[in-house]
Amino acid sequence: MSKRLLPNHQNQRKERIRRSALRASLLWAALGLSSGCMVGPDYKRPTVETPTSFKWGESAASEKVRTGQNGQSAQPQTEGVSHNIRWRKALPQDVIAKGEWWKLFGDPVLDQLESQLSIGNQQIKLAFAQATGSRAQVGQALANFFPTVGAAPFYSNISFSQNQPFYLHQHEQPTVVNGQVVGQTQVGLPLSWQEYAIPGYAVYEADIWGQLRRGLESAKANAQASQAAYETVILSLHAELAIQYYLIRYIDAQLAVYKYMVDVFRDNLYLVQSRYDGGVANELDLARAKTDLATAQSQYIGLQKTRAQTENAIATLLGKPASTVRVAPNALRDAPPILPTYLPSDLLQRRPDVAQAERQMARANATIGMALGAFFPSVNLFAVGALLSDSAALLFNGSSRLWSIGPFINVPLFEGGRLVAGLEFARASYQAAVANYRQQVLSAFQETEDALAAIKILLDQQEAQNRTVTFAKQQYDVSLIRFKEGMVNYIEVDTTMRVWLSAQLLDVQILGTRYIALVSLIRALGGGWKDYSMRAMAAQPKVPSSSSETHPAGKKSG
Repeated sequence: MSKRLLPNHQNQRKERIRRSALRASLLWAALGLSSGCMVGPDYKRPTVETPTSFKWGESAASEKVRTGQNGQSAQPQTEGVSHNIRWRKALPQDVIAKGEWWKLFGDPVLDQLESQLSIGNQQIKLAFAQATGSRAQVGQALANFFPTVGAAPFYSNISFSQNQPFYLHQHEQPTVVNGQVVGQTQVGLPLSWQEYAIPGYAVYEADIWGQLRRGLESAKANAQASQAAYETVILSLHAELAIQYYLIRYIDAQLAVYKYMVDVFRDNLYLVQSRYDGGVANELDLARAKTDLATAQSQYIGLQKTRAQTENAIATLLGKPASTVRVAPNALRDAPPILPTYLPSDLLQRRPDVAQAERQMARANATIGMALGAFFPSVNLFAVGALLSDSAALLFNGSSRLWSIGPFINVPLFEGGRLVAGLEFARASYQAAVANYRQQVLSAFQETEDALAAIKILLDQQEAQNRTVTFAKQQYDVSLIRFKEGMVNYIEVDTTMRVWLSAQLLDVQILGTRYIALVSLIRALGGGWKDYSMRAMAAQPKVPSSSSETHPAGKKSG
C-alpha cells in the first residue's frame, strides 16, 4: 500500500484563496468585457415619402366643398393630391388591435363564419407556430450571454495488448521514506485498468465587440417580423373569407335574376307558341323564344357550379371538409356601408406587412454588426474540473480532483476573403431590406387608392346602371306590347329582353364588386376604422320605392 505526502492545512487554505481570487478576477473581467462597445451601425428607422391623406379618400360632402356652385372645380385638380407629401419616419402601429372589423357589415352569417375561421384555419395555426418558433430563437440568443456549464460522468475499463510497441513490463520498486522501506510501487504501463471520472466544464464567451448583443437584436427583430407575418395571415384570411362570402351572395343575386328571367322567357314562349298555333307568329319567332329560354336555363345551371366551388373554398378557409359546409342562399340587396368622412394615411401604419418589412430592416442592420464583429478577436473563458480515479471508493477523495482554467483567444489572421464577403453581403441585405420596405409602403398606398377609387367610381356607376335597368325594362315593356298588337316581329322583343337581362346582371355585378372593394380597402388599411378615432359612419341612403319594380330579384343597390 502506497503512502502519499499531502500539503498541510495552511497550504491548502492559501491555495483555495488564490484560486477563488483568480476566479473572481476572471469573472469581473468577463463582465467588464461584455459591457464594452458594439461594432456596426445602430438601427435608425428610415424615412419614406408619404402624403397625409388619400386622394380618393374624400367623401361626397368634401367633394362638394371643393367645387363651385356650377359644379366646376374651385381649385386646381392637383391640389389635395400632391400637397403635404414629405419624407416621414416609419412608425409602425401594427400592435393596434384590428378588432372584428367584419361586423361593420352587420351580417350575422358573416360574423359566424369569421369566428369559425379564427378557430379552424390551418394557415393561421401554421403562422402561429412559426411566430412561436421565432420567439424561442430570442431565448436561444439570450442564452449566449450566460456560460455553458456541463458534466459528463463516465466509466471505462481499458485493456492493452502486450504486443504493442509502447508496452512496458511491470515491475515493483520499493518506496523508501527517511531511509526506511514503507511499501512497493508499480512502475510502467499496466496491461489493464479501470477509470472512474466525473468531469465538468464551463465556457463563457466575452461579448467584447457586441456580436452577441447584435445577435440578440437580430433575433428580436426577426421574432417581431414573424409576429407581423402572423398578423398578416390573420388579416388576409379574414378578408379572403369576406370576399368569398360576398362572392357567393353576388352569385345568389345573379341566380335570382336568372330565375326571374326564366319565368319571363317561359311566359314569352307560351305567348309565341299560342300565336304560332293561331297562325299569327312564324316559325322563326318560336325558335327564338325557345332559344332564349334554353339559354337562360343553361346559364342558371352554370352559375350553380361556380357557387358550389366558392362554397368549397369557404370550407377550406374554415379548416373543414368541403362536404360539411353549406352557405344558405341570400342574394345581395342593400348597398355596402358608407366610408367615414376622412381617412388619414396614418392608418396604413397598422398594416402588419409594412411592420414586418420594417422589422426585417432592423434585423438586417443588426446582421451588419455581427459580420463586422467577426473581424475582431473573440475571447472565451473556460474552466474544467473533474474527479478522476481508478477506484470508485477513492473517486470522491480530495486527491482525485483535477482542474484547469484560463482564457482562449481566437484571432482571425487569414480567412481568404470570407469575412469581407460576409460584411458586403450583410450591407447589401440591409439595402435590399430598405428598398423592400419602401416598396411595401408604395404598394400599400396603391392598394388603398385602388380600393378607394373603386368604391367611389362604382357608386357612381351603380347609380347610372340603376337608370339603365329602368330604361331597359321600359323598352322591353313597349316592345312586348307592340308584339302583342302585331306591329313588330318577336325579334324586337328578343333584343330588348336581352338588353334588359344584361343590364340587370351588370347592376348586380357592380353591387357585388362594391362589397369586395370595401373588403379590399379594409385589408389595405390593415383593419377597420371603427375603433381608430374615426367619425361615425354615415347612415345608409334610402332606396327609391320603385327599386323593387326595376329589379325583379328584389335587390336594393342604391
